[in-house]
Amino acid sequence: MAKACNWLHVESADGEPIPSLTTISTCLTLSDVQCDGYVRLLAADIALDDDKEPSAKLKVFRGLKLKHEQTLPGIPTAIESLYIDETEPKTPVIAVAIAESVLFYRHLKPYFKYSIPQLEPEELEAEVWRKLPVMKSETHDALLASLKDLDHAKLSRKTQRLLQLPKEEREAFIKSHKDSPVGRVGNIVAMCCLKRISSDANPPSHLVLATDLGDVYILEPQGFNLIYQGKVCSYETAVPSLISVQGTYETDFSIVVATRNGGVYLLRKSQSEGQELLKLNTSLTGLLLLPVDQTIVLSCMDNRFLCYSKRGKLLYQVELEDLPVCILPLSMTHLGITLVAIALKGGLVKFYLQRYLVDELHANETVDAMLYGRMGMEDHVLTLITQTGDIQIKILRRVTRFEPNADALKGTTMGDKKLIVDASILDKPKKSSIFVEQAAREKQQAKATYGSFQVELWRLRHTAARATIDAINSSESTISGDLTHAPVKLSAEVCGSGPSFRLYLTVQNLSTFKMASNLMLLLHADRRHYTITQSLARLPSVLPGIPLRMDFEVIAVLDPMDKLPPPSLSLDNSHIRVMLTKEGQAKPLIAAAVAMPQSEAAAAF
Repeated sequence: MAKACNWLHVESADGEPIPSLTTISTCLTLSDVQCDGYVRLLAADIALDDDKEPSAKLKVFRGLKLKHEQTLPGIPTAIESLYIDETEPKTPVIAVAIAESVLFYRHLKPYFKYSIPQLEPEELEAEVWRKLPVMKSETHDALLASLKDLDHAKLSRKTQRLLQLPKEEREAFIKSHKDSPVGRVGNIVAMCCLKRISSDANPPSHLVLATDLGDVYILEPQGFNLIYQGKVCSYETAVPSLISVQGTYETDFSIVVATRNGGVYLLRKSQSEGQELLKLNTSLTGLLLLPVDQTIVLSCMDNRFLCYSKRGKLLYQVELEDLPVCILPLSMTHLGITLVAIALKGGLVKFYLQRYLVDELHANETVDAMLYGRMGMEDHVLTLITQTGDIQIKILRRVTRFEPNADALKGTTMGDKKLIVDASILDKPKKSSIFVEQAAREKQQAKATYGSFQVELWRLRHTAARATIDAINSSESTISGDLTHAPVKLSAEVCGSGPSFRLYLTVQNLSTFKMASNLMLLLHADRRHYTITQSLARLPSVLPGIPLRMDFEVIAVLDPMDKLPPPSLSLDNSHIRVMLTKEGQAKPLIAAAVAMPQSEAAAAF
């Protein structure tokens, strides 16, 4: 069993008291905000004092020391650090979701504010607001009574506020808000990042926003445009509470949304309406879409840890000792695994590899928020925020190996059956077993394996060369014979006496109505005999009846001492091969050989 000593506890070096922090997991992020290579902890400190209005501050920590703080205009739902472009040096942008807006900070200064678009109001509500300012106050009660038939959640904010006011205050409210828009605006309840591409260590990312009206948006932060819009559920009210995203926007992505009524929905790039995967009778405290096996991990209020496939099939479940408070993925690329950390009520944090318990640690009280990633100069840092605001930082040991705990399988079930599994090994997929066996076989027979590989490599090269020669020989003509494209004629003329020649190529479209486009000229010669300064040229569109003439510089290779051509040059190989190709087509349209004259130095000899 892996022990709790897998994690090193970080203490303050100078003995100064560590500042307290009240936050949740979605309001924690790591970012190189100063662009100096040192990753800092950013957190939204939320104050919920009884005698004061709720407020929040954005705080920046260097290690355990508070270095910067600034007041936020509201209580944030989530904060994210992302890159919006590929310009160097790369500067991260901090996105803070508050109510219906996303506030962007660059260099910890306000950069941009984006508000999600308003939705069209109900026709009855819009008609009532057109009548309220112009009709007598005695008729207001009847007009407002007609709105009670509508769903309260579908009314605009000012209408909801008007219905809550006493009768004597309604007239003044109507006069002051008669010109304001009636459209509905949803609050952002969840936010996360979706990478645009994954070819770089810090690629540009998009923001995924979920609102309390059940809408899911993808915001492109470089131009602040909505590039995706989806609906969690179209046939019932589904208010998102948790969200998890995997994939990239350019290829494919999956968005998993958990709602307040226990439903879990899946949205894809090609599917803008959520697909209901499952619905539980209890509320969810955590939701993860794991990156490798694409399984959905849930933690519930009934002390269970569940894993489902993307089709909604229950793969396994684990009974927990206490209520799960928050859940966190720990991607350990150096070990090739992804752990799931679950913080339980009372201070216990458990680490699972699939359904196996591989590690656990104890905090002095309940952990409310967790964050894992690179902090400072360390790659694997776990940050814990307790219920009283204590900040605890753990660093993973470099020699750590996570192995399953045999006692952890006692409460593990798959469906309704108890699992009877040897806990000394992990489940190994069939493809992984084949790979391990093949690697062992190659290690035992290294010499024979290398020889077989070289034979297959040369056979592949020979097959490719033969196919290339066959394609060129079948196209040897001055007029293209492909009936699917416009017929093209190629002619050549060589000028000069050497060693510098000018090769003029004329391309003529023989069609009367088709235009020849996306053509390229490719020149090839033996490097021992000739040097071509430009061997590839993309041609513009060739119109019918108008020839296109291109020229290329060809220099004959001479011996630097006696200025004579190389002995290998003869009349049989003193030629340049010209190929006219079309983009996206492997076989050339025309392949021809241009005979080159002898240069002056060769003639004098």
